[in-house]
Amino acid sequence: MKLQKCVTMSVFSKFKLAKTLILLILSSQVSYGQSTLVTIAEDPFATTSSLSNTNEFNFNDLETGFNYNLAWDNVGSFDQVYVRSANKYGGAIDENTGLGSNYSYVKNAYNIQNSTLTLDTPSSYFGMWWSAGDSSNLLTFYNDDQIVSQYSTASMFGSLALGQDYYGNPLTGENSGQPYAFINFYGDAETTWDKIKLSTTGSGGFESDNYTTRVETFNPETDSQEALGSIIAEVSGTETTNVDTPSEDWAWAFDESAPGAPNPPFFALLFFLAAFIKTKFLA
Repeated sequence: MKLQKCVTMSVFSKFKLAKTLILLILSSQVSYGQSTLVTIAEDPFATTSSLSNTNEFNFNDLETGFNYNLAWDNVGSFDQVYVRSANKYGGAIDENTGLGSNYSYVKNAYNIQNSTLTLDTPSSYFGMWWSAGDSSNLLTFYNDDQIVSQYSTASMFGSLALGQDYYGNPLTGENSGQPYAFINFYGDAETTWDKIKLSTTGSGGFESDNYTTRVETFNPETDSQEALGSIIAEVSGTETTNVDTPSEDWAWAFDESAPGAPNPPFFALLFFLAAFIKTKFLA
């Protein structure tokens, strides 16, 4: 009985320590520049966000082809969207029918070079299902027409987090040569955006679905740790710093005595710590 009580108190003390470290990191965030953390859902079959208290937009009820000046109730509006029917390249499951659904498509050859979402309220979270991914897809986040973060999916290829399980359409099993993943973008304490532009820099298409947004960024005190996902990159302006190992392997980042340990991006430390808590204390 005494041993059980001792172990319980030890785990509780470790949790309190980790929680304190998170709060210290958050309180000192002001001294660092703006940055956006990019993660992918840990479940390769996920086509929706697991973050709570979000708004989601899908294209299920829209006509295929061009759609202009679309309203997203209580969130914002799109300048233009090109909608395609479900195929092996895109279209998440429609929960009402159990079948693949319409999705957004950006492709130069279809005379749609970009699609822009303007938000009513500056926000710090955006997610989407990225399907049939290629290296020419580009997401640009703006605040007052200034670039906050610009992320090219080219940096995702080669990431250990984007393993072979993410390749091939998880709904049909087709197109095994391209990745499919739900991507999350979390702004730090200093980062919000009021406009998001999806574009493509090459001949390939940019297929996406289930756009998800929330005003608040990830909160390690209130949000599910599973919602965080696997961290793959941190973006500041047009600069991207890739993360080459899954989040649980970064436990050494919190040990100052680790010999020769490189310094990962500061904002990433907060999320690695959250993942570390999940792995070490909440499993």
